[in-house]
Amino acid sequence: MNATNRALSRTALIVVGVALLVAGVGAVLVQTVPQAADLWHDAARAALGDLGVDAARGASIAAWSWVLGGAVLLGVLALVVLTTLGGGRVGTVVEDDGASDSLPGAVRIDAAAVQHALSSAIGDLPQVASLAVDVYRVRRRRAVRIKVRPRKGAAPREITERVEGIVADLDALLGDELPVLLEIARGGAGSSRPDRVH
Repeated sequence: MNATNRALSRTALIVVGVALLVAGVGAVLVQTVPQAADLWHDAARAALGDLGVDAARGASIAAWSWVLGGAVLLGVLALVVLTTLGGGRVGTVVEDDGASDSLPGAVRIDAAAVQHALSSAIGDLPQVASLAVDVYRVRRRRAVRIKVRPRKGAAPREITERVEGIVADLDALLGDELPVLLEIARGGAGSSRPDRVH
C-alpha cells in the first residue's frame, strides 16, 4: 500500500532480472567456453575502442557522449523511483477547509490521533495479542490498515466483528467513512499458516 506504480515496478524488476540473468550466463560462458571468451574480447574491443586513449577525437566525443547520456538517464530514472517508493503513508486523516459547507476555518485530524485511538480501543480487546495501525493514501483517499495478531484460541470472526464496531464508532466520530483493511495474522512468528484479510 504505497504510491509506487505497480506496472512500472514490475517492468523494472523484469528488465533488471533478465539483464542480470544474461550477464550471469555470459560470465559463465566467457569463463568456461574459449570461443565465447574470444567473441567477448572482439565485441568489447569494437564497442569500447572509441573510449580509449588512441581513439579518434570525433569518435571518442560521440562514444563518451553516449556513456554520459546513459548515466544521466539512469540517474533520472533512479530519482523517479526513489521519490515514489514508500510514498503511501500520510500524516493527516481528515482535511476539510469548510468550503463545501461555506464555513470559515479548516479542520485537520492527524493520523497519529487515529492510530492512537484505534490502538487503544482494539488493543484492550482480550482476543488481541498485538496490533499495528497505519494510515495510507490509496487512489487519492485515506485508508487505514489494521494488522492484528490474535491470542491463541481467539476466533477471527469475533475479532473482525469487534474491530468493525470500533471502526464504525470512529467513522461516526470523524463524520466520514474511512476504508479499512483488517489483516488478522495467524499463528506465531514463523508460522506457515496464511493471514486472513477482511
